[in-house]
Amino acid sequence: MDLQFTQRILTPALELIKSDSRIKRFYFFPGLLSVIFFSVLLTYQVIYTYSVLLGKKEAVFEVILNFFHSQYITQALIASGIFLICYIILVPIFEWALIRYIDKAQNEDASRSDSLWHGIMRFAPLFEFNNIFNMFKFMSIVNGYLFALRFLWLEYISFLSITFTIAFLFSIVLNILISYARYEIVLENKWVFEAIGVSSQIALLNIKTTLRLYVLMFIMNIKVVVNFVIFLIFPIISAFIVGFVSSQTFLAITFLVLWGIFIFLLIILWYLAWVLEVFTTAIWYNAYIEWKEKLKDSKM
Repeated sequence: MDLQFTQRILTPALELIKSDSRIKRFYFFPGLLSVIFFSVLLTYQVIYTYSVLLGKKEAVFEVILNFFHSQYITQALIASGIFLICYIILVPIFEWALIRYIDKAQNEDASRSDSLWHGIMRFAPLFEFNNIFNMFKFMSIVNGYLFALRFLWLEYISFLSITFTIAFLFSIVLNILISYARYEIVLENKWVFEAIGVSSQIALLNIKTTLRLYVLMFIMNIKVVVNFVIFLIFPIISAFIVGFVSSQTFLAITFLVLWGIFIFLLIILWYLAWVLEVFTTAIWYNAYIEWKEKLKDSKM
């Protein structure tokens, strides 16, 4: 990693995180929404995985069916609908506000309330952008693969693996080209496809740095893998420990300790989610500003 890349892109982003504690508190709410969303998604995947491994698919299906006939289904559906609407709408609002806040912070006139109000009033293009391109994220492709495999069964695994490998490679190319589109939408008030055109020019003009940043983002998003490991391995470890506890008193204490550890791990993931989001947004912002100026100079 060369010195210029570190000094101009990584170091300013790190300094922003260290010097401005408000920005981390500012983004904690969408970080919480993301952790809840992925937790529910991973819980579903883990339940299905265990039901297949233990041969309990029919029992799990019966439990789900009984729940849908229970008195709590209406409340559960309403709560799920409200959460989903909040997640879909609030995330682009806070993304817009975060980019604007980082931009204003360069001139030391950043305001959280002003940035958030600006995000509420003008988030529509970013909302459209997220709805179009979220399906090409790594996690979306993995979940699509698991869902397809679940309904088409293992005899189609070769076909599905080839199809989703192609989709994954396509998503890499696409995500590289649209890397700077959010910043063009927010800072230049461009609409989606207009912003993608500029982003593609910046990415191709600066392909080496863009690829380096993309790989760095992929490594930093290892938190998704950590999420899955926690949800998949923790129940096994819990069952293994509980199996050695015979006293009812110690069993209750063991469950309490295990749940405490699990919640503590989720809090850590929540913290990482919002801090990493701020950090990665600042990194891409620094790269965008530097190469947007070079793009303008190349057209003169």
